[in-house]
Amino acid sequence: MKIVNQRELGNLLNECPNSVESACELAYAESQSRRDRNSQLILEAFLEKYRDKLSDAEKAKVYTNLAFYYSDEGSIKEYDYLSAAVKLKSPYIETYRGLALYHFSAYREKGSAEDLKRSLHAFEKGIIVSNDYEMNFGYAVCLFELKKYEKAKTTFEGLLKNYPNRMRLLLSIAYCDVYLGYKDQAMNRLKQIKLGQDEQYKDKYYDSDIIHDFQVYEAYYVLGEYTLFLEECEKSKVDCIVSGPPYYFALWLNNQHDYFKKEIAEKREELILSLEETKVDEDFSSEEEKQNCIKSWEEDIEDLDILVYKIKNENFIPILELQLWPEYGCYLIDRLTHNL
Repeated sequence: MKIVNQRELGNLLNECPNSVESACELAYAESQSRRDRNSQLILEAFLEKYRDKLSDAEKAKVYTNLAFYYSDEGSIKEYDYLSAAVKLKSPYIETYRGLALYHFSAYREKGSAEDLKRSLHAFEKGIIVSNDYEMNFGYAVCLFELKKYEKAKTTFEGLLKNYPNRMRLLLSIAYCDVYLGYKDQAMNRLKQIKLGQDEQYKDKYYDSDIIHDFQVYEAYYVLGEYTLFLEECEKSKVDCIVSGPPYYFALWLNNQHDYFKKEIAEKREELILSLEETKVDEDFSSEEEKQNCIKSWEEDIEDLDILVYKIKNENFIPILELQLWPEYGCYLIDRLTHNL
């Protein structure tokens, strides 16, 4: 990847003197050529040169786009630039989307309630700028993750009035009903859900309008509908591997002991095979890395054996938590392909 030098940077900036649109378009062109570092350099140099001549809204736009170009690096600069844009009272919905998703990702990574609350507040600010589906949905997701199920459900139901029969909303409301103890309502919702792409909303650019089978059968497990859970798991085996503590527990509880033993034996054989392959693998960068990998496989085998013992002898019930996610998407302002 070619990184622009100072002379080239100066020449590029001369092409867009005091023009935020030109600088952002130039940065975008570099990113399309997989040169995000150049995009960062262009906008940072542009800010340094013209900061005093820019309005707060123009600076907010550059800050937001800069944050996006740092978003794949796990850099604190993503947060710093988004925060700077918010302090300038950015008029762009992308600013608040980016900040909300930044905090939500941090919550998923670290499990921090504070990060989740920050995400909620960013969505709240975004709703003031644009009271649209995306901001309200993300706001409701944060409420759900904060265990404020009644309030989350009310917001999801409000969205459902404007987006009737949207599968993602039906699933989200069903999840709220699960935790609120409204079992019959949850079951009715879950049975309405169609898997795969939501045809009614397929023209939308959100990946979340695709419903996966596990998102439904996991709810059956939490509801204690273990027979139905197992039935749906079996159907899913055509497309994916179904395993894990909830699955093994449901088999044992439903007195499918022979099948339980068969599934456990297959899983254990799979883990042992991976362990043996690791022991003879010569592609590790160091012996320490290899030994750590070997230890990891050995721990997985031990964990499986412990799980089996606990299920058989200790009435152990594996916990499965239903999760929701906000709409993830690009928050680059004026991205050219957005208008194609």
